[in-house]
Amino acid sequence: MSQQLSRTSLRLLLPAAAAACLALSACGSDPGPSMEELESQVAPSTDAAAPVADPSALAELRFDPEKVACSPRITANARGAWETAAPRTDVSESAPLKLRNNNGAGDAPVTATVSAPDGTTYKADGSISGDTWVELAFPGDFEDASLAEGAFTVVWTTDQGAYVACDGFKGA
Repeated sequence: MSQQLSRTSLRLLLPAAAAACLALSACGSDPGPSMEELESQVAPSTDAAAPVADPSALAELRFDPEKVACSPRITANARGAWETAAPRTDVSESAPLKLRNNNGAGDAPVTATVSAPDGTTYKADGSISGDTWVELAFPGDFEDASLAEGAFTVVWTTDQGAYVACDGFKGA
C-alpha cells in the first residue's frame, strides 16, 4: 500500500515541482535584449565618424588558406554588413573577388588591395550599388598583376580608407 502511495505522490509532486521551478525562474517574463542591443554588444562600431584604419595595421594582414581567415584580426570600421567571396580552390587563371553590403543603400566606392605571396601589392577600384556584389577579377582588373603559387591576401577598404574586410585565395 505504501508503494502505491509513493507512486501517486510522485505523479502529483513532479508536475508541481516543475511548475514551481518555472515560476521561480520567471521563465518567459522578460523577452530579453532587442536585436539592436545584441548587435551593439557583439558587432563592431559602425559609426560614420569611425576612425580610418591604420594603414600599417592593414599591411600586416595575411590570409591563411588552411584556416580560411586573415590574421591578425582587425575590427572593421566601415558602416555596413559586409560579405566577401573569393575562390576556395587553387587558382591558376583568374580569381573573382567579390564584396557586398547587405545593408547597402546607394553607391559605395571601394578598393581591393591584393598582396601577393612575395609581398607585392596591387590595387583596383570598384563600386557597390545597393546590396549587389562588386566583382573584380585578379589579375585582370589589377594593373601589372600576375598569379603565382601561394596565398594572396585581399583587403577591402572604402574610398576614404575605412577598413571593410579581409579575404584571400591560393594561387596554384
